Amino acid sequence: MRVKDTHHNTRKGHPSLKVFLVEDNVVLRNIIADALRDIPSVEVLFYADNEISATNWLSSNDSAWDLVVVDLHLKKGSGVGALSWCTTRRPEQRVVVLSGELTDAMRQKCLALRADAVFDKGTEMDDFLNYCKSLAA
Repeated sequence: MRVKDTHHNTRKGHPSLKVFLVEDNVVLRNIIADALRDIPSVEVLFYADNEISATNWLSSNDSAWDLVVVDLHLKKGSGVGALSWCTTRRPEQRVVVLSGELTDAMRQKCLALRADAVFDKGTEMDDFLNYCKSLAA
Protein backbone atom coordinates (compact mmCIF):
# COMPACT_ATOMS: atom_id res chain seq x y z
CA MET A 1 0.00 0.00 0.00
CA ARG A 2 1.16 3.52 -0.76
CA VAL A 3 -0.55 6.51 0.81
CA LYS A 4 0.36 10.11 0.07
CA ASP A 5 0.82 12.48 2.98
CA THR A 6 -2.16 14.84 2.76
CA HIS A 7 -4.10 16.80 5.32
CA HIS A 8 -6.79 14.79 7.07
CA ASN A 9 -10.38 15.71 6.31
CA THR A 10 -12.49 15.02 9.39
CA ARG A 11 -15.71 15.81 7.51
CA LYS A 12 -17.27 17.53 10.54
CA GLY A 13 -20.78 18.68 9.80
CA HIS A 14 -21.12 16.34 6.81
CA PRO A 15 -23.74 13.58 7.05
CA SER A 16 -21.77 11.10 4.97
CA LEU A 17 -18.73 10.28 2.90
CA LYS A 18 -20.08 10.22 -0.65
CA VAL A 19 -18.33 7.58 -2.74
CA PHE A 20 -18.23 7.04 -6.51
CA LEU A 21 -17.00 3.56 -7.47
CA VAL A 22 -15.31 2.71 -10.80
CA GLU A 23 -15.28 -1.10 -11.07
CA ASP A 24 -16.36 -3.31 -13.98
CA ASN A 25 -16.52 -6.68 -12.20
CA VAL A 26 -20.09 -6.94 -10.88
CA VAL A 27 -19.25 -9.39 -8.09
CA LEU A 28 -16.28 -7.34 -6.84
CA ARG A 29 -18.23 -4.10 -7.21
CA ASN A 30 -21.02 -5.47 -5.01
CA ILE A 31 -18.54 -6.76 -2.42
CA ILE A 32 -16.73 -3.41 -2.30
CA ALA A 33 -19.97 -1.40 -2.21
CA ASP A 34 -21.39 -3.58 0.59
CA ALA A 35 -18.17 -3.28 2.60
CA LEU A 36 -18.24 0.50 2.16
CA ARG A 37 -21.90 0.70 3.19
CA ASP A 38 -21.02 -1.19 6.39
CA ILE A 39 -18.91 1.82 7.42
CA PRO A 40 -21.01 4.35 9.33
CA SER A 41 -21.55 7.60 7.41
CA VAL A 42 -20.54 6.17 4.01
CA GLU A 43 -22.90 6.51 1.06
CA VAL A 44 -22.13 4.87 -2.30
CA LEU A 45 -23.61 7.39 -4.74
CA PHE A 46 -23.09 5.71 -8.07
CA TYR A 47 -20.79 3.40 -9.98
CA ALA A 48 -19.34 3.19 -13.46
CA ASP A 49 -18.05 0.08 -15.19
CA ASN A 50 -15.99 1.75 -17.93
CA GLU A 51 -13.81 4.80 -18.52
CA ILE A 52 -16.33 6.80 -20.57
CA SER A 53 -19.15 6.35 -18.05
CA ALA A 54 -16.77 7.25 -15.22
CA THR A 55 -15.49 10.45 -16.80
CA ASN A 56 -19.00 11.46 -17.94
CA TRP A 57 -20.38 11.02 -14.41
CA LEU A 58 -17.44 12.83 -12.84
CA SER A 59 -17.72 15.77 -15.24
CA SER A 60 -21.47 16.07 -14.59
CA ASN A 61 -21.13 15.66 -10.81
CA ASP A 62 -17.82 17.32 -10.05
CA SER A 63 -18.84 18.52 -6.58
CA ALA A 64 -21.19 15.68 -5.58
CA TRP A 65 -18.54 13.23 -4.38
CA ASP A 66 -15.97 13.05 -1.59
CA LEU A 67 -14.14 9.88 -2.60
CA VAL A 68 -13.62 8.14 -5.93
CA VAL A 69 -12.47 4.52 -5.84
CA VAL A 70 -10.90 3.51 -9.16
CA ASP A 71 -10.00 0.10 -10.58
CA LEU A 72 -7.33 0.51 -13.24
CA HIS A 73 -8.24 -2.60 -15.25
CA LEU A 74 -11.60 -2.07 -16.94
CA LYS A 75 -13.15 -4.04 -19.81
CA LYS A 76 -13.70 -0.79 -21.74
CA GLY A 77 -11.06 1.87 -21.34
CA SER A 78 -8.85 2.29 -18.32
CA GLY A 79 -9.21 3.58 -14.81
CA VAL A 80 -6.19 5.76 -15.56
CA GLY A 81 -8.51 7.99 -17.61
CA ALA A 82 -10.84 8.48 -14.64
CA LEU A 83 -7.85 9.04 -12.37
CA SER A 84 -6.47 11.63 -14.80
CA TRP A 85 -9.80 13.46 -14.85
CA CYS A 86 -9.64 13.75 -11.06
CA THR A 87 -6.43 15.78 -11.12
CA THR A 88 -8.61 18.92 -11.19
CA ARG A 89 -10.67 17.95 -8.14
CA ARG A 90 -11.30 20.13 -5.09
CA PRO A 91 -8.64 19.90 -2.36
CA GLU A 92 -10.94 18.07 0.08
CA GLN A 93 -11.90 15.38 -2.44
CA ARG A 94 -9.96 12.12 -2.35
CA VAL A 95 -9.16 9.56 -5.04
CA VAL A 96 -8.10 6.02 -4.24
CA VAL A 97 -6.90 3.35 -6.63
CA LEU A 98 -8.12 -0.13 -5.68
CA SER A 99 -6.84 -2.51 -8.32
CA GLY A 100 -5.21 -5.87 -8.83
CA GLU A 101 -1.72 -6.79 -9.93
CA LEU A 102 -0.17 -3.42 -9.12
CA THR A 103 3.49 -3.00 -10.00
CA ASP A 104 5.69 -0.47 -8.24
CA ALA A 105 5.82 1.53 -11.48
CA MET A 106 2.01 1.63 -11.72
CA ARG A 107 1.72 2.65 -8.06
CA GLN A 108 4.13 5.52 -8.72
CA LYS A 109 2.19 6.54 -11.84
CA CYS A 110 -1.05 6.63 -9.84
CA LEU A 111 0.53 8.78 -7.13
CA ALA A 112 1.96 11.06 -9.84
CA LEU A 113 -1.61 11.45 -11.15
CA ARG A 114 -2.57 12.66 -7.65
CA ALA A 115 -4.10 9.47 -6.27
CA ASP A 116 -4.23 9.91 -2.51
CA ALA A 117 -3.70 6.20 -1.90
CA VAL A 118 -3.14 3.02 -3.90
CA PHE A 119 -4.30 -0.39 -2.66
CA ASP A 120 -4.09 -3.90 -4.12
CA LYS A 121 -7.49 -5.65 -4.16
CA GLY A 122 -5.98 -9.03 -3.38
CA THR A 123 -3.77 -8.13 -0.45
CA GLU A 124 -4.74 -4.70 0.88
CA MET A 125 -8.55 -4.68 1.16
CA ASP A 126 -8.43 -4.23 4.95
CA ASP A 127 -6.03 -1.30 4.54
CA PHE A 128 -8.40 0.22 1.96
CA LEU A 129 -11.41 -0.12 4.26
CA ASN A 130 -9.47 1.34 7.20
CA TYR A 131 -8.49 4.28 5.00
CA CYS A 132 -12.16 4.82 4.10
CA LYS A 133 -13.15 4.59 7.79
CA SER A 134 -10.62 7.29 8.62
CA LEU A 135 -12.13 9.57 5.96
CA ALA A 136 -15.67 8.93 7.22
CA ALA A 137 -14.76 9.61 10.86
